Amino acid sequence: MLASYKLGAVIVVSTIAASALFTVAVIPSAPPAAPAGQNLGAGAFDLSPFKFTERSGREVSQAELADDVWIASFIFTRCPTSCPRVSEAIGKLQSGPLKGSNVKFVSFSVDPDFDTPEVLKKYGEKVGADPQRWLFLTGPKDQVYGLILNGFHLSVAENPTADPKTGAEQVAHSDRLALVDRGSRVIGIYSSSDADALKALAAKAKQRSGLARAWVRTLPAVNASLNGTCAVLLALGFVAIRSGRWKIHATCMTLGVTVSAVFLACYLVYHYFVGSVAFQGAGPIRMTYFTILISHTLLATFGVVPLVTLTLLRVIKRQFDRHAVIARVTFPIWMYVSITGVVIYLMLYQLDIPAPPVGV
Repeated sequence: MLASYKLGAVIVVSTIAASALFTVAVIPSAPPAAPAGQNLGAGAFDLSPFKFTERSGREVSQAELADDVWIASFIFTRCPTSCPRVSEAIGKLQSGPLKGSNVKFVSFSVDPDFDTPEVLKKYGEKVGADPQRWLFLTGPKDQVYGLILNGFHLSVAENPTADPKTGAEQVAHSDRLALVDRGSRVIGIYSSSDADALKALAAKAKQRSGLARAWVRTLPAVNASLNGTCAVLLALGFVAIRSGRWKIHATCMTLGVTVSAVFLACYLVYHYFVGSVAFQGAGPIRMTYFTILISHTLLATFGVVPLVTLTLLRVIKRQFDRHAVIARVTFPIWMYVSITGVVIYLMLYQLDIPAPPVGV
């Protein structure tokens, strides 16, 4: 009897050891560097509150946009060089890869004393801005500049040496585009003059806007809860069978299989919308994470799925002696996968990994 449990435990330990060796040999000790000023990863940060006037005359606040994915740009209507290019880039995103999506565009005037709502309205019409998707905001200069400098961590300043003949603009400002996710979180800063950066921006914005319903964002926590529930059911089933309570054992195992099936469905739905989520930690914590992740994945795929299936088949055929042998091998593997599912969630979504925001 104990030999079967030991076999399952040996499989788990051996898989962990092999995963650790693979991690040390192959996985870099730090996440690959993203292109400068693009996806911020762990450096994402929350945007401070604001309330400005839109070209239509109505007030638009950070709270109003909190459930939208939007792209921020910084322009002024008298700008001779960079702003027309920035607005052209936004226009191409609006009519090109992001056409028909839920992504919005918000252009902040860095010359708010001149750029009244009326002026911005004419400018918006000139660049072909969809009034339902592309907003133009103006407000008190100190508040606008404060948001850009301290909210977006980008540059803006009046230029005392402005000269239209040389192309020196009246306001020196960043020509970057900021991607703001739901919850008013800045997750990317992209060059407006680089075709690859704009392509990456469009892809990321479209992916994030694909999370059309808030419940999708709750799925990682749901999945962790399902894994934890499965571990509890496995423990209760183990205690029940050891004390000869067959019916309780059967109930716990049936619920365990059901919970695992629901987890798999939720996992697939979440990653269909979101894609993969990269771990941003570096050093020992990164090596630990990938050791757990790789061993978890291997044992879930090649251990739990076939062994649980085989165990159930033995029950269906009423081959209880053979069922017991397979179940003893399966138990430590299934328990490890369930527990590490919770650990992976905590490390990937809850671990605080500080990283300074990128300023450009």
